[in-house]
Amino acid sequence: MNFKFKTEPYQHQLDVFNRFKDKDYFALFCDMGTGKTKMALDIAAYKYSIGEINAVLILAPNNVHTQWIKEQVPIHLAVPYAPFLWQSGQRGRKIYDKRLQDFLLTVMPKCLKIMSMNIEALQGSAPLPTIAEYVKNHKCFVIVDEATRIKHNTAKRSKTVHRLNKYGQRCILTGTPTAKSPFDLWSMFEFLKANYFDCSYFIFQHRYGVMMQGVNPFNGGRYTTLIDEKQFNIVKSKIKKVKDQRGGTLMPSDYEMIAALSSVSEKNVRFIETQEKYVKYKRLDELRDYIANDTYSIKKEDCLDLPEKIYETLEVDMSKDQRMIYNNLKEQLLAEYEDEELSVLNKVSLTMRLMQVCGGFFPFINEKDKTENKPIGKTNPKIELLKLELDELGDKPIIIWAQFVAELKALYEALKKDYSCGLYYGATGPLARKDIIDKFRTGDIQIFIGNPATAGFGLNLQHCTNQYYFSNSFKTEDRLQAEDRSHRIGVKSACVYKDIVMKNSIDEKVHQNIVTGRNLNDYFKSLSLREIFNDTEEE
Repeated sequence: MNFKFKTEPYQHQLDVFNRFKDKDYFALFCDMGTGKTKMALDIAAYKYSIGEINAVLILAPNNVHTQWIKEQVPIHLAVPYAPFLWQSGQRGRKIYDKRLQDFLLTVMPKCLKIMSMNIEALQGSAPLPTIAEYVKNHKCFVIVDEATRIKHNTAKRSKTVHRLNKYGQRCILTGTPTAKSPFDLWSMFEFLKANYFDCSYFIFQHRYGVMMQGVNPFNGGRYTTLIDEKQFNIVKSKIKKVKDQRGGTLMPSDYEMIAALSSVSEKNVRFIETQEKYVKYKRLDELRDYIANDTYSIKKEDCLDLPEKIYETLEVDMSKDQRMIYNNLKEQLLAEYEDEELSVLNKVSLTMRLMQVCGGFFPFINEKDKTENKPIGKTNPKIELLKLELDELGDKPIIIWAQFVAELKALYEALKKDYSCGLYYGATGPLARKDIIDKFRTGDIQIFIGNPATAGFGLNLQHCTNQYYFSNSFKTEDRLQAEDRSHRIGVKSACVYKDIVMKNSIDEKVHQNIVTGRNLNDYFKSLSLREIFNDTEEE
C-alpha cells in the first residue's frame, strides 16, 4: 500500500513506521523531541487505512492528553478523524455525557475515532465503564504516552491499563524507560503483552537485581529489596576473608555459608565475587536483548541536527544558621529555629526536610497542625547566587526549576521586581498556565519559574536554552523531562543546564542520583550500540 504521510517524516521516523506498522504491539523509547507522537499517529493512520483499526485510545498525563487532540492530531494524522477529549469534573455534565455517549455509540465508517484521556483519571473508577465500552466495541489501537506512569505494577492505574492487553493493538511511548530502575520495564511490557517476560514481577526482580533480605526494625517483618552498598561490601569482605583462609579458592559450602550469614542468595554471592565495585543490577545486556525486537530507541544526537547539552554545577555554602539546623536535624533528628521546632521520625522524612533546609527554609508544624515554611536568615544563599548569574544573561529567556512550593514562591518574589516572571506550578490554574506559556514564548515574560513535576511534561520551550535547577528531587524522569522542554526540534544553540548545589549536603547526593539515573536510562536506549558496553553487568 502506498501510504501518504500528512507531514514528511525524518529518516528515523520512517524507519519506525516501516518496522512497526504491521505489528500488534511495540515500544518507542526515543528521546523527547524526536517526534514519538508523530510516529504513533502515522502508524495509527496506516492501520486504519488497511482496516486493522477503527479507533484510537490515547492515555497520557494530564494536559498532555489535551495537546494530543488540540495540537498533534491535527498536524500529523493523515486520515479523517473524530476526536473526543476526556475531561474529569466537566461543567455542564449532561451535555458532556450526551456527547460522550454519541461518540461511543455512533458508527463512523469514514473516519477514525480518537479518544484522549488523562491517565491519572484511572486512579478512580469513573472512566472504567467508558474505556470498557470503547475497547470492546471497536478495533482499538491503545497508545500510552509517558508510559512510566504505569511503571508501578501494583498501582491501580497500572492494573487497569494491564487489562487492556486483551484488546486490539498497543504501543507505549517514553523517553525515560529506566530513569529510576530497569524493574520499571516489567509493568510497561505487561501492558504490551500479557506475561511478556514469562515470569512474575517477583521473579523478574531476582533475575535482574542483586537482592537482599531486610528486616523491618519496627515489627521484625522480613522483606526483599535491592542490595545496598554497605551490604554489598560486607559480602565482598566475607568472600575475601574466606578466600584468604582457603588459599584463594572457595569451596561450594563456603558460598552457602556466606549466603546464610549475609541475607543474600548463593547465586548473588557468586555474582558479587565477580564484581570489582558495587552494583545492584545484573544481566542487563540480556534484558536489553530480550526487548530489542519490540523496541525502537534513538537519541536526539543520533537523528537530529541538535546542539549539545552543557552541564554545569554551581556550588554554594550554607549560611551559619542553615548549617546549624542541617547538622542538628541530621544528627539528632531534631532542630529549633526562632522558637519553632522540627523533628523527623524516619529516613524518608529526614531526606525531604534536609532538602528543604538546603533550599533555605525551616519547615515546622503550626498550631493548626499544618506545615509552614519559615525562611532561614535574611538572605537565601542560593537565590543570591542565582541573581548574580542572571545579571550575566541580560534579556535572554530563562527557565528556573525548583522542587518545593516555598522555593517557587520565594524565587518569584525575589525576582519579579527586576524581571518579568511567570510562576507555573500545581496551584496555577489552566487559563493562567496558557497565558504564562504564551507570554514566555513571545518574550513578554523573561523568566519561567516552574516545578518539573507540573511543567516538565508536554511543553515546547525550545526558544529558551538556559535552565537553572534551584533544587532537584530523586525522580530522574522529572529532571530529564524538564531538560528536554528546551532541547528539541527547533532549538538553535547549545542548551545550558546549571545545578545550584549546597556544598557538603544532601544536594550532592540528589545530583549524583540524577547523573546515575541518566546513565542507566541511556543504557536501555542504546539497543543498537552493544559494542559500547563491554561490561554487561554495569549498573
